[in-house]
Amino acid sequence: MADPSHSRIPSRNLALRDCVLLMTVCGVVLWLGLGTTHLWDQDEGYYASVAREMFDRQDWIVPTFNQELFAHKPPMMYWGMLVGFQLFGVCEFAARWASAIFGTGMVLLTYALGRMLIDRRTGLLGSLVLVSSLMFTVVARSATADVHLGFFILLAITIWVRDAKRSLAQGLKQDHGFPVTCMSTWVGIYLSIALAVLSKGPIGFAFPIAILGTLTLLWPWIEGKKSVLGDLVSIKRFGLATLSMRPFAGAAVLLAIAAPWFLMVNQKTGGAFLAEFFGVQHLERFSKPMDNHSGPIYYYVLTVLIGFFPWTSFAIPIGLHAKEALKSTPRRFAWSVLLVWAFFYIAIFSVASTKLPNYIIPAYPAFALWIGSYFSGWLDSNPSGPWEARSRWQFAGWSFTVISGVLVLSLTILLAFGLVPTLTEKLSMDPKLIPAVLSFAWLGALLFASGIAGLLFLRFESGRHGVALAICLSIAWVSLIWQWILPRIDRFQTPQQIALEYIEPMEGKFAVVGMFRPSMVFYSQSALNFCQDDRALEETLIDQLPSLVVVNDSSQQAKDLLDKHGYRLAESVESFPKKGMINIYRR
Repeated sequence: MADPSHSRIPSRNLALRDCVLLMTVCGVVLWLGLGTTHLWDQDEGYYASVAREMFDRQDWIVPTFNQELFAHKPPMMYWGMLVGFQLFGVCEFAARWASAIFGTGMVLLTYALGRMLIDRRTGLLGSLVLVSSLMFTVVARSATADVHLGFFILLAITIWVRDAKRSLAQGLKQDHGFPVTCMSTWVGIYLSIALAVLSKGPIGFAFPIAILGTLTLLWPWIEGKKSVLGDLVSIKRFGLATLSMRPFAGAAVLLAIAAPWFLMVNQKTGGAFLAEFFGVQHLERFSKPMDNHSGPIYYYVLTVLIGFFPWTSFAIPIGLHAKEALKSTPRRFAWSVLLVWAFFYIAIFSVASTKLPNYIIPAYPAFALWIGSYFSGWLDSNPSGPWEARSRWQFAGWSFTVISGVLVLSLTILLAFGLVPTLTEKLSMDPKLIPAVLSFAWLGALLFASGIAGLLFLRFESGRHGVALAICLSIAWVSLIWQWILPRIDRFQTPQQIALEYIEPMEGKFAVVGMFRPSMVFYSQSALNFCQDDRALEETLIDQLPSLVVVNDSSQQAKDLLDKHGYRLAESVESFPKKGMINIYRR
Protein backbone atom coordinates (compact mmCIF):
# COMPACT_ATOMS: atom_id res chain seq x y z
CA MET A 1 0.00 0.00 0.00
CA ALA A 2 1.46 3.34 -1.03
CA ASP A 3 1.78 6.04 1.57
CA PRO A 4 -0.93 8.64 0.76
CA SER A 5 1.30 11.45 1.92
CA HIS A 6 3.67 10.61 -0.91
CA SER A 7 1.11 10.39 -3.70
CA ARG A 8 1.50 14.04 -4.70
CA ILE A 9 5.31 14.11 -4.46
CA PRO A 10 7.14 13.55 -7.79
CA SER A 11 9.13 10.32 -7.94
CA ARG A 12 12.36 12.19 -8.64
CA ASN A 13 11.92 14.31 -5.50
CA LEU A 14 11.22 11.20 -3.44
CA ALA A 15 14.39 9.56 -4.77
CA LEU A 16 16.42 12.68 -3.97
CA ARG A 17 15.00 12.79 -0.46
CA ASP A 18 15.76 9.10 0.03
CA CYS A 19 19.35 9.54 -1.16
CA VAL A 20 19.88 12.47 1.22
CA LEU A 21 18.59 10.31 4.07
CA LEU A 22 20.84 7.41 3.09
CA MET A 23 23.92 9.60 2.74
CA THR A 24 23.21 11.10 6.17
CA VAL A 25 23.01 7.64 7.71
CA CYS A 26 26.20 6.62 5.86
CA GLY A 27 27.89 9.71 7.27
CA VAL A 28 27.01 8.65 10.80
CA VAL A 29 27.64 4.92 10.45
CA LEU A 30 30.50 4.70 7.94
CA TRP A 31 32.36 8.02 8.15
CA LEU A 32 32.11 9.29 11.71
CA GLY A 33 35.34 8.58 13.58
CA LEU A 34 36.79 6.71 10.59
CA GLY A 35 40.38 7.58 11.48
CA THR A 36 40.20 7.66 15.27
CA THR A 37 41.40 4.10 15.93
CA HIS A 38 44.70 2.46 15.01
CA LEU A 39 44.80 -0.08 12.22
CA TRP A 40 43.49 -3.48 13.28
CA ASP A 41 45.58 -6.57 12.62
CA GLN A 42 45.96 -8.53 10.56
CA ASP A 43 44.25 -7.44 7.33
CA GLU A 44 44.30 -3.67 7.83
CA GLY A 45 47.89 -3.84 8.98
CA TYR A 46 48.89 -5.84 5.91
CA TYR A 47 47.16 -3.75 3.26
CA ALA A 48 47.87 -0.29 4.67
CA SER A 49 51.55 -1.25 5.06
CA VAL A 50 51.65 -2.35 1.42
CA ALA A 51 50.10 0.93 0.29
CA ARG A 52 52.51 2.92 2.44
CA GLU A 53 55.52 1.20 0.93
CA MET A 54 54.14 1.80 -2.58
CA PHE A 55 53.55 5.44 -1.63
CA ASP A 56 57.09 5.85 -0.28
CA ARG A 57 58.50 4.46 -3.56
CA GLN A 58 55.89 6.28 -5.69
CA ASP A 59 55.23 2.89 -7.28
CA TRP A 60 51.66 2.19 -8.45
CA ILE A 61 52.45 -1.27 -9.85
CA VAL A 62 54.31 -3.62 -7.49
CA PRO A 63 52.83 -4.27 -4.02
CA THR A 64 55.30 -5.12 -1.27
CA PHE A 65 54.95 -5.83 2.42
CA ASN A 66 57.95 -5.49 4.72
CA GLN A 67 60.02 -4.84 1.56
CA GLU A 68 59.04 -8.21 0.05
CA LEU A 69 56.62 -9.00 -2.77
CA PHE A 70 53.03 -9.20 -1.55
CA ALA A 71 50.85 -11.01 -4.08
CA HIS A 72 47.63 -11.34 -2.09
CA LYS A 73 45.48 -8.73 -3.85
CA PRO A 74 45.25 -6.70 -7.09
CA PRO A 75 45.82 -2.94 -6.96
CA MET A 76 42.37 -1.25 -6.69
CA MET A 77 42.45 -1.11 -2.89
CA TYR A 78 46.05 0.12 -2.85
CA TRP A 79 45.31 2.80 -5.43
CA GLY A 80 42.51 4.15 -3.24
CA MET A 81 44.89 4.34 -0.28
CA LEU A 82 47.59 5.99 -2.40
CA VAL A 83 45.15 8.71 -3.41
CA GLY A 84 44.15 9.06 0.24
CA PHE A 85 47.78 9.45 1.29
CA GLN A 86 48.24 12.14 -1.36
CA LEU A 87 45.14 14.03 -0.18
CA PHE A 88 45.22 13.58 3.60
CA GLY A 89 48.73 12.44 4.44
CA VAL A 90 49.69 8.99 5.67
CA CYS A 91 47.14 8.20 8.37
CA GLU A 92 44.36 5.79 9.29
CA PHE A 93 41.63 7.93 7.69
CA ALA A 94 43.51 8.01 4.39
CA ALA A 95 43.91 4.22 4.47
CA ARG A 96 40.17 3.70 5.04
CA TRP A 97 38.49 6.52 3.13
CA ALA A 98 38.18 4.66 -0.20
CA SER A 99 36.39 1.79 1.57
CA ALA A 100 33.92 4.28 3.04
CA ILE A 101 33.34 5.78 -0.42
CA PHE A 102 32.65 2.39 -2.00
CA GLY A 103 30.53 1.43 1.01
CA THR A 104 28.41 4.53 0.56
CA GLY A 105 28.20 3.70 -3.14
CA MET A 106 26.97 0.20 -2.34
CA VAL A 107 24.22 1.59 -0.11
CA LEU A 108 22.99 3.98 -2.83
CA LEU A 109 23.21 1.29 -5.53
CA THR A 110 21.24 -1.10 -3.33
CA TYR A 111 18.52 1.53 -3.10
CA ALA A 112 18.49 1.94 -6.91
CA LEU A 113 18.40 -1.83 -7.44
CA GLY A 114 15.60 -2.28 -4.91
CA ARG A 115 13.51 0.37 -6.67
CA MET A 116 13.98 -1.42 -9.99
CA LEU A 117 13.41 -4.93 -8.70
CA ILE A 118 10.52 -4.39 -6.29
CA ASP A 119 9.52 -0.86 -5.28
CA ARG A 120 10.84 2.34 -3.74
CA ARG A 121 9.97 1.38 -0.18
CA THR A 122 11.77 -1.94 -0.38
CA GLY A 123 14.79 -0.24 -1.93
CA LEU A 124 14.91 2.28 0.91
CA LEU A 125 14.43 -0.31 3.65
CA GLY A 126 16.92 -2.70 2.04
CA SER A 127 19.62 -0.04 1.79
CA LEU A 128 19.02 0.92 5.44
CA VAL A 129 19.34 -2.75 6.38
CA LEU A 130 22.64 -2.91 4.50
CA VAL A 131 24.21 0.18 6.07
CA SER A 132 23.18 -0.96 9.56
CA SER A 133 24.45 -4.54 9.23
CA LEU A 134 27.50 -5.27 11.37
CA MET A 135 29.62 -7.17 8.83
CA PHE A 136 29.03 -4.64 6.08
CA THR A 137 30.13 -1.78 8.32
CA VAL A 138 33.25 -3.76 9.25
CA VAL A 139 34.44 -3.89 5.62
CA ALA A 140 33.16 -0.40 4.72
CA ARG A 141 35.19 1.10 7.59
CA SER A 142 38.32 -1.01 7.06
CA ALA A 143 41.37 -0.75 4.85
CA THR A 144 40.46 -3.93 2.94
CA ALA A 145 39.32 -4.87 -0.58
CA ASP A 146 35.92 -6.48 0.04
CA VAL A 147 33.71 -3.43 -0.34
CA HIS A 148 35.49 -2.43 -3.58
CA LEU A 149 34.69 -5.87 -4.99
CA GLY A 150 31.13 -5.72 -3.69
CA PHE A 151 30.47 -2.34 -5.31
CA PHE A 152 31.54 -3.37 -8.81
CA ILE A 153 29.68 -6.70 -8.69
CA LEU A 154 26.57 -4.87 -7.48
CA LEU A 155 27.00 -2.36 -10.31
CA ALA A 156 27.22 -5.16 -12.91
CA ILE A 157 24.05 -6.82 -11.58
CA THR A 158 22.21 -3.48 -11.42
CA ILE A 159 23.02 -2.71 -15.07
CA TRP A 160 21.76 -6.16 -16.09
CA VAL A 161 18.56 -5.80 -14.04
CA ARG A 162 17.80 -2.43 -15.64
CA ASP A 163 17.66 -3.94 -19.15
CA ALA A 164 16.12 -7.22 -18.04
CA LYS A 165 13.32 -5.33 -16.29
CA ARG A 166 12.68 -3.40 -19.49
CA SER A 167 12.52 -6.65 -21.46
CA LEU A 168 10.10 -8.12 -18.94
CA ALA A 169 7.83 -5.08 -19.15
CA GLN A 170 7.82 -4.94 -22.96
CA GLY A 171 7.66 -8.66 -23.64
CA LEU A 172 10.56 -10.28 -25.48
CA LYS A 173 10.03 -11.78 -28.90
CA GLN A 174 13.54 -12.11 -30.28
CA ASP A 175 16.95 -13.63 -29.55
CA HIS A 176 15.46 -16.92 -28.29
CA GLY A 177 13.93 -15.27 -25.21
CA PHE A 178 17.11 -13.95 -23.61
CA PRO A 179 16.62 -10.83 -21.49
CA VAL A 180 19.72 -8.72 -22.19
CA THR A 181 21.39 -8.73 -25.60
CA CYS A 182 22.30 -5.07 -26.15
CA MET A 183 26.02 -4.74 -26.85
CA SER A 184 26.41 -1.42 -25.00
CA THR A 185 24.73 -2.89 -21.90
CA TRP A 186 27.10 -5.84 -21.84
CA VAL A 187 30.09 -3.56 -22.36
CA GLY A 188 28.99 -1.66 -19.23
CA ILE A 189 28.58 -4.94 -17.34
CA TYR A 190 32.01 -6.20 -18.39
CA LEU A 191 33.59 -2.87 -17.52
CA SER A 192 32.22 -3.27 -13.99
CA ILE A 193 33.45 -6.87 -13.89
CA ALA A 194 36.92 -5.82 -15.07
CA LEU A 195 37.14 -3.33 -12.20
CA ALA A 196 35.94 -6.09 -9.84
CA VAL A 197 38.84 -8.24 -11.10
CA LEU A 198 41.23 -5.38 -10.35
CA SER A 199 39.70 -5.26 -6.87
CA LYS A 200 40.09 -8.88 -5.83
CA GLY A 201 41.02 -11.11 -8.74
CA PRO A 202 39.19 -13.85 -10.68
CA ILE A 203 36.24 -14.05 -8.27
CA GLY A 204 35.32 -10.60 -9.55
CA PHE A 205 34.60 -12.28 -12.88
CA ALA A 206 33.44 -15.76 -11.91
CA PHE A 207 30.56 -14.87 -9.58
CA PRO A 208 28.73 -12.17 -11.56
CA ILE A 209 29.04 -14.22 -14.76
CA ALA A 210 27.67 -17.30 -12.99
CA ILE A 211 24.77 -15.31 -11.51
CA LEU A 212 23.84 -13.47 -14.71
CA GLY A 213 24.34 -16.61 -16.81
CA THR A 214 22.00 -18.61 -14.59
CA LEU A 215 19.34 -15.89 -14.72
CA THR A 216 19.68 -15.76 -18.51
CA LEU A 217 19.12 -19.52 -18.77
CA LEU A 218 16.11 -19.37 -16.43
CA TRP A 219 14.50 -16.41 -18.18
CA PRO A 220 11.46 -18.22 -19.72
CA TRP A 221 10.64 -19.62 -16.26
CA ILE A 222 11.12 -16.18 -14.69
CA GLU A 223 8.70 -14.74 -17.27
CA GLY A 224 6.20 -17.46 -16.41
CA LYS A 225 6.29 -18.99 -19.90
CA LYS A 226 7.86 -22.24 -18.68
CA SER A 227 6.73 -24.10 -15.59
CA VAL A 228 9.45 -26.79 -15.54
CA LEU A 229 13.04 -25.69 -14.98
CA GLY A 230 14.38 -28.87 -16.54
CA ASP A 231 13.06 -27.79 -19.95
CA LEU A 232 15.57 -24.94 -19.96
CA VAL A 233 18.69 -27.08 -19.57
CA SER A 234 20.22 -28.13 -22.89
CA ILE A 235 23.56 -27.77 -24.64
CA LYS A 236 21.98 -25.73 -27.43
CA ARG A 237 20.29 -23.30 -25.08
CA PHE A 238 23.44 -23.01 -23.00
CA GLY A 239 25.42 -22.06 -26.11
CA LEU A 240 22.84 -19.53 -27.24
CA ALA A 241 22.65 -18.03 -23.76
CA THR A 242 26.44 -17.69 -23.70
CA LEU A 243 26.43 -15.90 -27.05
CA SER A 244 23.66 -13.57 -25.88
CA MET A 245 26.00 -12.41 -23.11
CA ARG A 246 28.48 -11.08 -25.73
CA PRO A 247 31.52 -13.06 -24.52
CA PHE A 248 33.87 -11.70 -27.18
CA ALA A 249 33.09 -8.13 -26.17
CA GLY A 250 33.64 -9.21 -22.56
CA ALA A 251 37.04 -10.66 -23.38
CA ALA A 252 38.03 -7.44 -25.15
CA VAL A 253 36.94 -5.26 -22.22
CA LEU A 254 38.70 -7.46 -19.66
CA LEU A 255 41.91 -7.48 -21.69
CA ALA A 256 41.79 -3.71 -22.14
CA ILE A 257 41.00 -2.81 -18.52
CA ALA A 258 42.30 -5.55 -16.22
CA ALA A 259 45.11 -7.22 -18.15
CA PRO A 260 47.62 -4.33 -18.42
CA TRP A 261 48.31 -4.13 -14.68
CA PHE A 262 48.67 -7.91 -14.34
CA LEU A 263 51.10 -7.96 -17.26
CA MET A 264 53.15 -5.06 -15.89
CA VAL A 265 53.39 -6.42 -12.34
CA ASN A 266 54.27 -9.88 -13.62
CA GLN A 267 56.99 -8.45 -15.85
CA LYS A 268 58.46 -6.34 -13.05
CA THR A 269 58.52 -9.32 -10.65
CA GLY A 270 59.86 -11.86 -13.13
CA GLY A 271 56.66 -13.92 -13.06
CA ALA A 272 56.65 -14.26 -9.27
CA PHE A 273 53.46 -12.25 -8.74
CA LEU A 274 51.11 -14.35 -10.87
CA ALA A 275 52.62 -17.61 -9.61
CA GLU A 276 51.77 -16.72 -6.01
CA PHE A 277 48.58 -14.80 -6.79
CA PHE A 278 46.86 -17.64 -8.64
CA GLY A 279 48.68 -20.65 -7.23
CA VAL A 280 48.65 -19.78 -3.52
CA GLN A 281 46.12 -17.03 -2.89
CA HIS A 282 43.34 -18.57 -5.01
CA LEU A 283 43.79 -22.28 -5.76
CA GLU A 284 45.26 -23.19 -2.37
CA ARG A 285 42.75 -21.06 -0.45
CA PHE A 286 39.90 -22.89 -2.15
CA SER A 287 41.37 -26.39 -1.82
CA LYS A 288 42.73 -26.27 1.74
CA PRO A 289 42.35 -24.09 4.84
CA MET A 290 44.91 -21.29 5.10
CA ASP A 291 45.91 -19.30 8.20
CA ASN A 292 43.61 -21.54 10.31
CA HIS A 293 40.54 -20.07 8.57
CA SER A 294 38.34 -23.13 8.23
CA GLY A 295 34.76 -23.83 9.26
CA PRO A 296 31.79 -26.21 8.98
CA ILE A 297 29.51 -26.44 5.96
CA TYR A 298 26.95 -24.16 7.66
CA TYR A 299 29.60 -21.49 8.41
CA TYR A 300 28.11 -18.86 6.10
CA VAL A 301 24.56 -19.39 7.29
CA LEU A 302 25.76 -18.47 10.78
CA THR A 303 27.84 -15.63 9.33
CA VAL A 304 24.78 -14.06 7.68
CA LEU A 305 22.69 -14.46 10.83
CA ILE A 306 25.36 -12.73 12.90
CA GLY A 307 26.33 -10.21 10.22
CA PHE A 308 22.75 -8.91 9.94
CA PHE A 309 21.86 -9.05 13.63
CA PRO A 310 19.60 -7.63 15.09
CA TRP A 311 17.58 -7.75 11.85
CA THR A 312 17.92 -11.55 11.91
CA SER A 313 15.95 -11.79 15.13
CA PHE A 314 13.16 -12.26 12.56
CA ALA A 315 15.12 -14.80 10.46
CA ILE A 316 12.38 -17.47 10.26
CA PRO A 317 9.59 -15.22 8.95
CA ILE A 318 12.09 -13.56 6.59
CA GLY A 319 12.86 -16.99 5.12
CA LEU A 320 9.18 -17.89 4.85
CA HIS A 321 8.52 -14.56 3.15
CA ALA A 322 11.05 -15.39 0.41
CA LYS A 323 9.51 -18.82 -0.13
CA GLU A 324 6.04 -17.35 -0.62
CA ALA A 325 7.27 -14.48 -2.81
CA LEU A 326 9.00 -16.85 -5.22
CA LYS A 327 5.68 -18.57 -5.91
CA SER A 328 4.15 -15.34 -7.19
CA THR A 329 4.72 -14.90 -10.92
CA PRO A 330 4.68 -11.06 -10.81
CA ARG A 331 7.38 -11.11 -8.13
CA ARG A 332 9.35 -14.02 -9.54
CA PHE A 333 11.84 -11.85 -11.42
CA ALA A 334 12.93 -9.91 -8.33
CA TRP A 335 13.18 -12.96 -6.12
CA SER A 336 14.96 -15.02 -8.75
CA VAL A 337 17.68 -12.36 -8.91
CA LEU A 338 18.03 -12.16 -5.12
CA LEU A 339 17.99 -15.90 -4.46
CA VAL A 340 20.32 -16.90 -7.32
CA TRP A 341 22.70 -14.17 -6.21
CA ALA A 342 22.67 -15.29 -2.58
CA PHE A 343 22.77 -19.00 -3.47
CA PHE A 344 25.98 -18.80 -5.51
CA TYR A 345 27.91 -17.05 -2.77
CA ILE A 346 26.66 -19.25 0.05
CA ALA A 347 26.97 -22.53 -1.88
CA ILE A 348 30.39 -22.03 -3.46
CA PHE A 349 32.14 -20.55 -0.45
CA SER A 350 30.55 -23.19 1.81
CA VAL A 351 32.45 -25.94 -0.03
CA ALA A 352 35.70 -23.93 -0.14
CA SER A 353 38.22 -24.94 2.50
CA THR A 354 39.30 -21.47 3.59
CA LYS A 355 36.41 -19.55 5.14
CA LEU A 356 36.18 -15.95 6.24
CA PRO A 357 32.99 -13.95 6.93
CA ASN A 358 33.95 -11.16 4.51
CA TYR A 359 34.05 -13.51 1.49
CA ILE A 360 30.29 -13.19 0.92
CA ILE A 361 30.08 -9.41 1.29
CA PRO A 362 29.18 -9.02 -2.44
CA ALA A 363 25.95 -10.93 -1.69
CA TYR A 364 24.98 -8.66 1.20
CA PRO A 365 22.81 -6.35 -0.97
CA ALA A 366 20.73 -9.40 -1.95
CA PHE A 367 20.20 -10.37 1.69
CA ALA A 368 19.51 -6.74 2.62
CA LEU A 369 16.76 -6.37 -0.01
CA TRP A 370 15.37 -9.73 1.06
CA ILE A 371 15.12 -8.47 4.64
CA GLY A 372 13.84 -5.07 3.48
CA SER A 373 11.05 -6.71 1.50
CA TYR A 374 9.88 -8.58 4.59
CA PHE A 375 9.80 -5.46 6.76
CA SER A 376 8.08 -3.53 3.98
CA GLY A 377 5.20 -5.96 4.46
CA TRP A 378 4.78 -4.74 8.01
CA LEU A 379 3.61 -1.41 6.61
CA ASP A 380 0.88 -3.15 4.58
CA SER A 381 -0.15 -5.51 7.35
CA ASN A 382 -3.58 -5.04 8.97
CA PRO A 383 -3.94 -8.12 11.15
CA SER A 384 -7.30 -8.80 12.76
CA GLY A 385 -5.77 -9.24 16.19
CA PRO A 386 -2.45 -9.38 18.05
CA TRP A 387 -2.19 -13.16 17.59
CA GLU A 388 -2.75 -13.25 13.84
CA ALA A 389 -0.08 -15.40 12.10
CA ARG A 390 2.25 -12.56 11.10
CA SER A 391 1.90 -10.95 14.51
CA ARG A 392 2.98 -14.19 16.16
CA TRP A 393 6.24 -14.14 14.20
CA GLN A 394 6.76 -10.49 15.12
CA PHE A 395 6.12 -11.38 18.75
CA ALA A 396 8.73 -14.13 18.50
CA GLY A 397 11.25 -11.77 16.90
CA TRP A 398 10.88 -9.02 19.46
CA SER A 399 10.96 -11.59 22.25
CA PHE A 400 14.23 -12.95 20.85
CA THR A 401 15.58 -9.37 20.87
CA VAL A 402 14.67 -9.05 24.56
CA ILE A 403 16.33 -12.39 25.37
CA SER A 404 19.43 -11.38 23.38
CA GLY A 405 19.66 -8.19 25.41
CA VAL A 406 19.46 -10.12 28.67
CA LEU A 407 22.16 -12.54 27.49
CA VAL A 408 24.52 -9.76 26.39
CA LEU A 409 24.04 -7.92 29.69
CA SER A 410 24.54 -11.09 31.73
CA LEU A 411 27.64 -12.22 29.85
CA THR A 412 29.16 -8.74 30.09
CA ILE A 413 28.69 -8.62 33.84
CA LEU A 414 30.00 -12.18 34.32
CA LEU A 415 33.15 -11.45 32.31
CA ALA A 416 33.82 -7.98 33.70
CA PHE A 417 33.60 -8.99 37.34
CA GLY A 418 35.15 -12.45 36.99
CA LEU A 419 32.04 -14.26 38.20
CA VAL A 420 32.95 -17.25 35.99
CA PRO A 421 36.64 -17.76 36.87
CA THR A 422 37.21 -20.60 34.40
CA LEU A 423 35.97 -18.49 31.48
CA THR A 424 37.95 -15.44 32.59
CA GLU A 425 41.09 -17.56 32.96
CA LYS A 426 40.57 -19.21 29.59
CA LEU A 427 40.32 -15.81 27.89
CA SER A 428 43.39 -14.59 29.83
CA MET A 429 41.70 -11.22 30.12
CA ASP A 430 43.64 -8.38 31.67
CA PRO A 431 41.76 -6.63 34.52
CA LYS A 432 42.45 -3.29 32.83
CA LEU A 433 40.09 -4.38 30.06
CA ILE A 434 37.10 -4.41 32.42
CA PRO A 435 35.92 -0.86 31.50
CA ALA A 436 36.10 -1.77 27.82
CA VAL A 437 34.21 -5.01 28.42
CA LEU A 438 31.56 -3.17 30.43
CA SER A 439 30.91 -0.91 27.43
CA PHE A 440 29.23 -3.92 25.79
CA ALA A 441 26.51 -3.60 28.41
CA TRP A 442 25.12 -0.69 26.38
CA LEU A 443 24.44 -3.13 23.53
CA GLY A 444 22.52 -5.41 25.87
CA ALA A 445 20.52 -2.52 27.28
CA LEU A 446 19.72 -1.29 23.77
CA LEU A 447 18.48 -4.71 22.69
CA PHE A 448 16.41 -5.20 25.81
CA ALA A 449 14.74 -1.78 25.67
CA SER A 450 14.09 -2.05 21.92
CA GLY A 451 12.59 -5.51 22.28
CA ILE A 452 10.19 -4.30 24.98
CA ALA A 453 9.22 -1.30 22.83
CA GLY A 454 8.67 -3.61 19.86
CA LEU A 455 6.32 -5.80 21.86
CA LEU A 456 4.38 -2.71 22.95
CA PHE A 457 4.07 -1.47 19.36
CA LEU A 458 2.89 -4.94 18.35
CA ARG A 459 0.30 -4.89 21.11
CA PHE A 460 -1.20 -1.75 19.59
CA GLU A 461 -0.79 -3.10 16.02
CA SER A 462 1.53 -0.31 14.95
CA GLY A 463 3.53 -1.84 12.11
CA ARG A 464 4.92 1.52 10.97
CA HIS A 465 6.38 2.23 14.40
CA GLY A 466 7.78 -1.32 14.52
CA VAL A 467 9.70 -0.78 11.27
CA ALA A 468 11.02 2.59 12.47
CA LEU A 469 12.11 0.94 15.72
CA ALA A 470 13.95 -1.85 13.87
CA ILE A 471 15.81 0.73 11.76
CA CYS A 472 16.76 2.88 14.75
CA LEU A 473 17.83 -0.17 16.76
CA SER A 474 20.15 -1.45 14.05
CA ILE A 475 21.70 1.95 13.32
CA ALA A 476 22.23 2.55 17.04
CA TRP A 477 23.66 -0.99 17.39
CA VAL A 478 26.46 -0.50 14.85
CA SER A 479 27.04 3.12 15.91
CA LEU A 480 27.60 2.05 19.52
CA ILE A 481 30.13 -0.53 18.39
CA TRP A 482 32.13 1.89 16.23
CA GLN A 483 31.81 5.10 18.25
CA TRP A 484 31.76 3.82 21.83
CA ILE A 485 33.11 0.28 22.22
CA LEU A 486 36.00 -0.02 19.74
CA PRO A 487 37.69 3.27 20.73
CA ARG A 488 37.82 1.92 24.28
CA ILE A 489 39.41 -1.29 23.09
CA ASP A 490 41.78 0.47 20.68
CA ARG A 491 43.68 2.19 23.49
CA PHE A 492 45.04 -1.24 24.48
CA GLN A 493 46.63 -1.94 21.06
CA THR A 494 50.18 -1.85 22.36
CA PRO A 495 52.15 -3.22 19.32
CA GLN A 496 51.12 -0.21 17.21
CA GLN A 497 52.10 2.17 20.00
CA ILE A 498 55.46 0.42 20.44
CA ALA A 499 56.15 0.87 16.73
CA LEU A 500 55.33 4.58 16.94
CA GLU A 501 57.18 5.36 20.17
CA TYR A 502 60.21 3.06 20.10
CA ILE A 503 60.95 1.88 16.54
CA GLU A 504 59.94 4.77 14.28
CA PRO A 505 62.23 7.36 15.94
CA MET A 506 65.30 5.07 15.69
CA GLU A 507 67.59 4.12 12.85
CA GLY A 508 68.94 0.67 12.16
CA LYS A 509 67.45 -2.83 11.99
CA PHE A 510 64.68 -4.17 14.21
CA ALA A 511 63.44 -7.59 15.30
CA VAL A 512 60.06 -8.65 16.68
CA VAL A 513 59.89 -11.98 18.49
CA GLY A 514 56.87 -14.11 19.37
CA MET A 515 54.19 -12.04 17.66
CA PHE A 516 53.25 -11.05 14.14
CA ARG A 517 51.51 -7.68 13.90
CA PRO A 518 51.58 -6.37 10.30
CA SER A 519 50.48 -2.91 11.44
CA MET A 520 53.86 -2.48 13.16
CA VAL A 521 55.39 -2.21 9.68
CA PHE A 522 53.00 0.63 8.84
CA TYR A 523 53.68 2.60 12.01
CA SER A 524 57.41 1.98 12.23
CA GLN A 525 58.03 2.87 8.56
CA SER A 526 60.75 0.21 8.61
CA ALA A 527 61.32 -3.36 7.53
CA LEU A 528 60.97 -5.61 10.59
CA ASN A 529 62.40 -9.05 11.11
CA PHE A 530 59.57 -11.15 12.58
CA CYS A 531 61.10 -14.09 14.48
CA GLN A 532 58.70 -16.83 15.49
CA ASP A 533 61.00 -18.68 17.91
CA ASP A 534 64.25 -18.47 19.84
CA ARG A 535 66.24 -20.16 17.09
CA ALA A 536 65.19 -17.50 14.56
CA LEU A 537 66.03 -14.85 17.16
CA GLU A 538 69.57 -16.19 17.59
CA GLU A 539 70.16 -16.17 13.82
CA THR A 540 68.87 -12.60 13.60
CA LEU A 541 71.07 -11.40 16.47
CA ILE A 542 74.15 -12.89 14.80
CA ASP A 543 73.45 -11.89 11.20
CA GLN A 544 71.76 -8.49 11.51
CA LEU A 545 72.69 -6.97 14.88
CA PRO A 546 69.33 -5.23 15.31
CA SER A 547 69.30 -1.94 17.23
CA LEU A 548 66.11 -2.87 19.07
CA VAL A 549 64.33 -6.17 19.79
CA VAL A 550 60.65 -6.40 20.76
CA VAL A 551 59.84 -9.67 22.53
CA ASN A 552 56.38 -10.92 23.47
CA ASP A 553 56.44 -12.96 26.70
CA SER A 554 60.14 -13.75 26.36
CA SER A 555 61.29 -17.18 27.48
CA GLN A 556 64.31 -17.65 29.68
CA GLN A 557 66.26 -18.86 26.65
CA ALA A 558 65.38 -15.65 24.77
CA LYS A 559 66.48 -13.58 27.74
CA ASP A 560 69.79 -15.48 27.90
CA LEU A 561 70.36 -14.97 24.16
CA LEU A 562 69.70 -11.26 24.40
CA ASP A 563 71.95 -10.94 27.44
CA LYS A 564 74.68 -12.90 25.65
CA HIS A 565 74.62 -10.50 22.71
CA GLY A 566 74.69 -7.38 24.84
CA TYR A 567 71.00 -6.41 24.94
CA ARG A 568 69.39 -4.95 28.02
CA LEU A 569 65.74 -4.59 28.95
CA ALA A 570 64.68 -0.99 28.29
CA GLU A 571 60.92 -1.08 28.74
CA SER A 572 58.04 -3.44 29.44
CA VAL A 573 54.42 -2.81 28.39
CA GLU A 574 51.32 -4.90 28.91
CA SER A 575 50.19 -7.15 26.07
CA PHE A 576 46.78 -7.09 24.39
CA PRO A 577 44.35 -8.84 24.18
CA LYS A 578 45.81 -11.59 26.40
CA LYS A 579 47.61 -11.01 29.67
CA GLY A 580 51.37 -10.81 29.54
CA MET A 581 54.21 -8.39 28.87
CA ILE A 582 55.92 -7.11 25.74
CA ASN A 583 59.58 -6.43 26.50
CA ILE A 584 61.75 -3.98 24.58
CA TYR A 585 65.50 -4.61 24.49
CA ARG A 586 68.24 -2.27 23.31
CA ARG A 587 71.92 -2.83 22.63
